[in-house]
Amino acid sequence: MMKRFITLITLMLSILLFLSACASDSSSGREDKEKTITVMASGVKNGTQGIFLEDFKKLVEKEYPDTTVEYTLLPDDQYYTALKSKLSTGQSPDLFLVQPKKAGANSVEEMAEAGYIEDLSGLENWDKIIDQGKEDMSFEGKPYALSSSIGVLGTWYNKDIFTENNIEIPKTWDEFLSACETLKKAGITPIVMGDKDSFMIQFGMYQVAANQVYPNNPTFDNQLYTGETKFTDDEWVKTITMYKELYDKGYVTSNSLGLGQPQAQQIFKDQQAAMIFDGDFSFPALNNDNFEVGFMGLPANESGEAYISAATGAGFAISSKSENKDILNEIFNKMTDGESDLYNIWIKTATSFTTYKGVELSNPVFNDVVPAFESGRSFYWSNQAWPAGTEAQMQAKFSEMIGTGKASPKDVAKAMQDKFEELKGE
Repeated sequence: MMKRFITLITLMLSILLFLSACASDSSSGREDKEKTITVMASGVKNGTQGIFLEDFKKLVEKEYPDTTVEYTLLPDDQYYTALKSKLSTGQSPDLFLVQPKKAGANSVEEMAEAGYIEDLSGLENWDKIIDQGKEDMSFEGKPYALSSSIGVLGTWYNKDIFTENNIEIPKTWDEFLSACETLKKAGITPIVMGDKDSFMIQFGMYQVAANQVYPNNPTFDNQLYTGETKFTDDEWVKTITMYKELYDKGYVTSNSLGLGQPQAQQIFKDQQAAMIFDGDFSFPALNNDNFEVGFMGLPANESGEAYISAATGAGFAISSKSENKDILNEIFNKMTDGESDLYNIWIKTATSFTTYKGVELSNPVFNDVVPAFESGRSFYWSNQAWPAGTEAQMQAKFSEMIGTGKASPKDVAKAMQDKFEELKGE
């Protein structure tokens, strides 16, 4: 009797061990099938990229049940440093944000030349992208990244404050300065900037440059490389001088170097300042229920019609080291098919103009800049044509100038030229 009992117990233990092993094998099989897509981008949670990535995660995980999306969102300055570190250590995210042309340390040209990103020549819907969107995200004739937007740098303004102070949208630089003076005399800070995040200096500077540098010489940046033009030429010295004037006259918050972009945006939303220089991409962060926002190009022109600073926005590239290239190519094809849920969330990242053919502007807040864009009165963001690092030197020297008063516009221009000469041959 006892022997039969022991035999029965032994048999039951064997069955349990067998079932446990099967369960373990099954679980292991499931883990082998599961994929994790890592995504890295710059931006803020309630900004364009933050909203897109949250929707992207939900949709991809829904359409590909065996796939998990993990994304990291960092402020611009931290993003470049973190991305560089990951790339140099072979730990690249599967998908990451790159800038068009030569713009910044993570430009599409630099990333493609270094072999960090995948050639997208097999993308099914590439021809549905407008020429500007294709050219700015290509290198040596091949596509390497996908951008949904034409980004516009502009002047966000509080329509209620303008109305209360009888200010009409200024058409010239003198009219803009007059509007700022009216606001200042009324006890209202005309412009808030978060220059602690020094990239914001570009947001105003390039609007001035679009009116002062390029209309008379659209090839100015190309000629920098041949030596026909220099940053120390009158056009750029005047651009820097005009932008500095806003600080000299007290039209920009005096503590701008102590404020970051999110703080500056909040001050604008709290109606403690009438304007902020920022991009169309910041609409989600600046829109609110307390007042009506407007968006105009900075009229940095003496007469006539103003130009705007508009360029292909940042886009996503697939890492050349990714083990998920097949699924990511499928996702990119859906993002550009014109009908899928992935396409719908992708196209929403284009807050004003889009790179996708046939899609019209849907947000009326950008109506004021449509005429300039459609008539060709627009130029790319200046740094997109410069070696990465030139814009950082501009920001550093401009910050020194407004912070200490120990530099002049000519000093800023010379620092830019010196850095350009240093970098252009690298």
